[in-house]
Amino acid sequence: MHLDMQKGVYYAQLRVPKDAQKVIGKTAFKRTLQTRNKLEAQQKAIPLIQQWKAEIDTARLPAAERLTVQFSAHRAEIRELEQKLSRSSLPQAKHKELIELKALIEGIIQDDILATHGATDGQELSTEQLIESQETYMLATGQTMPFLEHLDAYLEDSQVEKKTKQLKRTQIANYAADAPLLSDATHQTIRDYIRKMSKVRGLSNKTIKTHLSSLAVYFEYLRVEFSAVPQDRLNPFKDQKLPEVNRKAAIKAERMAFNLEDIQKLDNALRLKAMGNNADDQDLALYDVFTFAIYSGARREEIGQLTVDSVKDGVIVIDDAKSKAGIRTIPLHSKLKPLVARLTVGAEGSDFLFRKLTAAQYGHRTDAIGKRFGRTKKALGYDK
Repeated sequence: MHLDMQKGVYYAQLRVPKDAQKVIGKTAFKRTLQTRNKLEAQQKAIPLIQQWKAEIDTARLPAAERLTVQFSAHRAEIRELEQKLSRSSLPQAKHKELIELKALIEGIIQDDILATHGATDGQELSTEQLIESQETYMLATGQTMPFLEHLDAYLEDSQVEKKTKQLKRTQIANYAADAPLLSDATHQTIRDYIRKMSKVRGLSNKTIKTHLSSLAVYFEYLRVEFSAVPQDRLNPFKDQKLPEVNRKAAIKAERMAFNLEDIQKLDNALRLKAMGNNADDQDLALYDVFTFAIYSGARREEIGQLTVDSVKDGVIVIDDAKSKAGIRTIPLHSKLKPLVARLTVGAEGSDFLFRKLTAAQYGHRTDAIGKRFGRTKKALGYDK
């Protein structure tokens, strides 16, 4: 433990490596722990040592990246100070102390920004440098906020599957690539982004709506959890008009249900593939899952998650559905009984019913055969 004792009082200390001393401005960190009790000193020292090590790590970063980390920390400090200053019961002396501390942090930020231009005063900057410095200052002091500032916290708080979290992260990050600041989120900015999603990326209105929904929920999260958005400010991601579409073309492009002839055509193609000389385990698994889906009406991943115990006493129990409403019991069709009998030979009750399937990212077991099914459909002339 990094402890030292002077005149009976414990101090926390940590040597600063040589490569970080110039940035940090000292050769060692040291602070009194104001205790003579060693156990108490050790407990008090832990957060200090962690903080100092983080400062050393930051000092070792490239200059631009180091400033980004430092400004993020300053922004958090100022936000905390502003929350304390907003308390009506705050004593006048404490209010003055916090105002002075806030001004000190803002002064440090200003000096750091000027130093990046090799200057000590704003009058030494060109017009372009001055504009850039003002934008950086507003960002560092929290007057403006990066749109992605609290994305990790938002996703951590979201009670959804990992795959859904990753989808939300991608959707929100894609928008932020065009509009990096929270203040950029205006009605017109969103209109432009909708136009880009539609015209440049070729997304359907349905997909655009899912993007806007993710962004709208995150925007409200910033309002409620961090007071980053004023209560009277409208959510620009809500109530947006989507691009006009050709209704006839939209109806034609809409996914249609397979009819009996389609199902027979697909069944024949998948069966021939599964029984062919070059077939592998996944070809057979795809045909088995397809057959099970036809006679049960269950979703692909619902089938992939079934265990041996899920199919017994003449029924199929779906208990791993996309929603609560999807949890259900289905009568076992007579056409599926030989298939279930084959799949359960030598299996334990907790084993997956379709044991040849392999788990992919996020624990999904049917992604691979889903892609194979897609290729088969395309080869037969569907999805064109």
